Formats: sequence, structure tokens, C-alpha cells
Amino acid sequence: MNTHTVPKVILHEHIEGSITPFMAQQLANKNNIVFPESLCYKAGQYDANEYKNGRYCYDETDFVQFIQTYDTVSNFVKTPEDYYLITYDFLIRNAKQGLIYCELFLSPFHICTTEIDGEIIWNKERFQQTLNQMDNAIIAVQKDYKITVRYHVIGVRHLGAKIVYDTLRFIKENPHQFITGFNIAGNERFGHFDDFKDAHELATQLKLKKSYHAGEIESAESIIQALKHGAQRIGHGIRAIENHNLIQELINKKVTLEIALTSNRILVNELHGDIRNHPVRQLYDYGVRITLNTDDAGIFGTDIEKEYHLASSIFSFSRLELLDITLCGIDAAFVEDSVKEQLTNYVLSLFTLDDKQTLQKAVNDARYHPAIKERFIKYQKSLPITS
Repeated sequence: MNTHTVPKVILHEHIEGSITPFMAQQLANKNNIVFPESLCYKAGQYDANEYKNGRYCYDETDFVQFIQTYDTVSNFVKTPEDYYLITYDFLIRNAKQGLIYCELFLSPFHICTTEIDGEIIWNKERFQQTLNQMDNAIIAVQKDYKITVRYHVIGVRHLGAKIVYDTLRFIKENPHQFITGFNIAGNERFGHFDDFKDAHELATQLKLKKSYHAGEIESAESIIQALKHGAQRIGHGIRAIENHNLIQELINKKVTLEIALTSNRILVNELHGDIRNHPVRQLYDYGVRITLNTDDAGIFGTDIEKEYHLASSIFSFSRLELLDITLCGIDAAFVEDSVKEQLTNYVLSLFTLDDKQTLQKAVNDARYHPAIKERFIKYQKSLPITS
């Protein structure tokens, strides 16, 4: 199936993780930084059709090597202008593939702090300059593509509860119109969600919606804890498959999982490096709302077209199901209701006659979970009337 014509949504992408090998080389040259020869495969050593923007060279079975690669690549970013370059590069690349809505994760701690005599100093001016540059990149892409973008603030859990709280306190003093979400990310094995009580409360006070990383490396219990503290979406969350009561809770509360197929194949040991072991099809068929995401598109050598194609080719998601996944993403987006309505209407306007006929059959198909059918019926009622 040609997935290129399906409009797409990304709810989960770390901005520094979006840096491709080609962009990393550009940044290294710009900032006069030595580019390690061992960082990337050389031309001819990888499939250039699959990895169109180069391929990083690291052992995908070794989480430490992934982190080292991520850190090396992130260190090429030195100025606010560099954030313009990487934001524009990621968005234009994916907008060409049908991306209509995106939420970018950014870490104020990494963008604008320095340590002086053991004290963390937060640079307000640098943060504002960086977001201004990212805003400008979005505007530049919007000249050619119809795309909406919002930001998530990341609290890095393995840096400790104080840094996570201080991150939000910094945002309270330095708000931005596109910052609509708060995310606890980083190494899942560091810190229990209970440890971040002050941050949960401050995020609520700031009216930032919550999407917490959980159930990727740690068990389904981590998802339960994230929900307890107000998470409206779950980053990854694939370990939910272990707990049928949790699956029912996700369905009942209409909690959306931010699935990242390529990322999960690489980082989740339980999949043993084989994407066919991924529970995405089971989770969807059970009635859980899912979206497809890139996570760290540059590091993992992926993009949104590739993720939708994997869902289609490996897991047999139909065009209607992919449209449903996109619409679930819009419904779960941390954006104004008026924008949600516009995006939803746009996707529905792209339903072909075949799509409408397939939708009619799906509404009466016993194989679909009632939660999925409920959405299908809603789409049917909302489809624009054509002569």
C-alpha cells in the first residue's frame, strides 16, 4: 500500500534526536568541531535507499552506545541558530511525506544551563533566542506546507526531582505560546513517578498537559504510576500488553500511546531486535488508541513515512486504520480545540470514495473492537457531504 498519501501526525520527537548524519556533519563544519570518523557508516556501507540522510554507526543492541551516539550528536548543537537548522530540516523532511501536525520535545536544561561553582545557572536569553529560532523554522516550513507544531518541555528524570521541578519553574517564568505539554523523560530506571510530586502539581498549575515516558524499558506498572499522576498520553507504553486490566483502563480513559516502531525495535530488549515481536497490532486490535512516531528520527534513521510504511507492510494496517491512527493523534494532540477541529476536518476531507465504502463495511465488521467502531461511526457522521 502507498502510505505517502495518508496525512500523518507525530506526537513524539526529541529535537536533538532528529539530527541526521548529514545534518550533524553540517553542524560540525559550522562550529569547527571534529567529526569522529567512527560516528557514521561510510558511503557504500549501508543501504542509501533506506537511510537517505546517512546512517550512524553503533551497536543497536547496546543501549550505552546509543546514548553515547546521542550525546556526541547533541554536542554539535552550539547556538540558537543551530536549532533553526535542525528544526527546519526535520519538519521539511517530514512535511514532504504528509506530516500535518507535530509535537517537538525540548529540554530547557540542555538548551540553556551551565554549571558554575556547582550551581546550575539558567540562561533566560539563550532559551528565548533558541525558541525564536525554532519558531522561525516552523514559519519557513509553513510557507510551503500546511503543518501545525507545538512544543513539549522535557523534565529529565535521571537528573533528579529538583532539576525536573526547576525546569518547570523556569518555564513558569519564561512561558511560550507553543509550549503546551510537559513530559518526564530520560532513563526510566531512575526515579519513581511519586518522586516528582512537586513537578506534577506545578505542571497542572501551569495548565500544561502531561505525556510521560513509561512502559518502554520498565514494566506496565510504570504506566499505571504515570496515569496516577495525570498523564493524558503515554510515551511508548508498549509494556501495557502485559496487563489486561491496564489495557481496559487505557481504553476507558481514551489514553493514547505514542508508539515508535523503529525506536522500540532498537531499544526494547524484550523485542530481541525483531520488529515483528512488537505488540502494536495487538494493542490496536484490543481497542487501545495509538499513534505512530519517530522518537529520535535522525539517530534511528527513520521518518514518519517509514513508520507508517512499517505499520502497513509488517503489521498489515490498512489505509483506513492508518487514517484512524492519524485521527487518534489529532484527538490526543496538546493543541487548541479549534485547531483539532480544523485538522480533523482536513483529514476527513481526504477520504476517497473507496475510503468511505471501506469505512461503511468496517462499522459492521465484527472483528473490530467496539472502541474502534465507535470512532469509525463518529468519522462516518462527520464526513463532508458530497454530491
